[in-house]
Amino acid sequence: MTPEQKQLLVQREIERAKRHLTQSEEMLSLGHWDLAANRQYYACYHATQALFVHSGINSTTHKGMITQFSSHFVKTGIIDMQYGSFLSRMMQLRLKADYNCYYDISETEVRSLSAPTRNFVNTVIALIDNNNY
Repeated sequence: MTPEQKQLLVQREIERAKRHLTQSEEMLSLGHWDLAANRQYYACYHATQALFVHSGINSTTHKGMITQFSSHFVKTGIIDMQYGSFLSRMMQLRLKADYNCYYDISETEVRSLSAPTRNFVNTVIALIDNNNY
């Protein structure tokens, strides 16, 4: 991949992360808590994928993404430990929202994750923009 292609892919991942943040807010306004949780997770996912492309890291599964994020960014102190546990928590919530018919995500639960989701995405984007690692 050329540097230009790499930069384009990073930008597309960031755009998708931001789009999912917007979609999450739209789902919240409609009262679709499970869909809001899904969009929150995918905002974090695409921000992380942008960071991986920028850093030359690859993961092929969602669980692998969390492992790689932890290994390369949390354990090294590049990113605060809270973001590693947050990303893992968001994946678990998304799995419940998408696949567990017995688990209903509450409005309180999903609304309480809006600001942390936005913070996660903004922190990762700032890390990419500042090349601080």
